Amino acid sequence: MAAFEYLGAMPDRERAYLAAGTRTAWPAIMREVFGDYADPEADPSPQPTRRCANLVERMLTGEKPLADAIPEGHRALVGRVLTMKRWPGPEGFGWDRVYRLMGGKLFNLARREELETTSDGMRKAYERAIHRLVLALDKAA
Repeated sequence: MAAFEYLGAMPDRERAYLAAGTRTAWPAIMREVFGDYADPEADPSPQPTRRCANLVERMLTGEKPLADAIPEGHRALVGRVLTMKRWPGPEGFGWDRVYRLMGGKLFNLARREELETTSDGMRKAYERAIHRLVLALDKAA
């Protein structure tokens, strides 16, 4: 979850120039409350730490990421569930919401096609996918 959260918090390319501004007067200009750059959201994004960058590479973006242990057909489900668990929204997290957002269909690994399922079937598929990831983490440690 930490790697997923960090990846989601990484600055986008449009705001990347602000990271370079940490060595210039630009951050001070942006914080000037009476100037044109008084937008509080215009602060530079925090610099990524080496620990977080290593975690993202190990889990998600490296040559052999551990997230590859999650079956390809279930990655969309896992990504949606992680997002909904971390940022549940006003309704909170619930497998019925996951079911609705996924359109009631899930990729069947045995048949290699998308089939109708239930919210409980989605929950079980998610648990199996996360279990595979845990086994990969144990093996890598």
